[in-house]
Amino acid sequence: MIIREKKYIYSKGLAFYAELEGQRLEEELAKGWLIESINWFGWYKLRPVEKEKAQIVIDFYSGDKKEVDEYLDLYEAAGWNQVMSYRNRYFVFKSDIGTPAVYSDEESFSSRLNQERRWLMWNSLYFVLASLIGFFVLNQQTVKEFLMQVKGIYYSLAVLCAVSLMAPLIVFSLLTYYKCVYLKRTSYFKEPKKFAKKQHFILDLVIAMIIGGILGGLIGFITGYFNIF
Repeated sequence: MIIREKKYIYSKGLAFYAELEGQRLEEELAKGWLIESINWFGWYKLRPVEKEKAQIVIDFYSGDKKEVDEYLDLYEAAGWNQVMSYRNRYFVFKSDIGTPAVYSDEESFSSRLNQERRWLMWNSLYFVLASLIGFFVLNQQTVKEFLMQVKGIYYSLAVLCAVSLMAPLIVFSLLTYYKCVYLKRTSYFKEPKKFAKKQHFILDLVIAMIIGGILGGLIGFITGYFNIF
């Protein structure tokens, strides 16, 4: 959708579909739209530019944020220009068609993927902390009595806290599924476009929903067994 000369498209997931998303952004650039930013809710904001055929890659930076300049210099020296970044972890780069990939071997790309997985797992723990705080607040008598005036709000917040509590398990399940389905991802370190063709977002989404349903049942059992609500 286009709002005030800016185009907004929803991300399929930087952590799981970097290759596919890079291809999408190339297609948008060919139409005259260049990514400008990504928000917390997963929306890309694109600005109008001259139509251009170029290569776009999305990479994950796992190092110290104070040393990010060295990382960017490496890309620039290889012929890639930074377009934007998200949380100083995910970076979007653009280059002329035919510019070689920065990753020179499968081992270094595999290391990048493993570091990203660890980062995602560690970040999922923040949801656990938020969940515990949320349950503590919800179980305060005055808060509970106030929210129970509109039971839908109370139970919605309680479910949100329960799901957040299971965030590490959910993230781990999705990462495991993705790693098993796309076993040969590392072998495409120089050919992200070829790998993008092997990514099946809709099928993965259906499987993710099934996994979510199973975990949802587990959450329901745990909350019911321990009478959390």
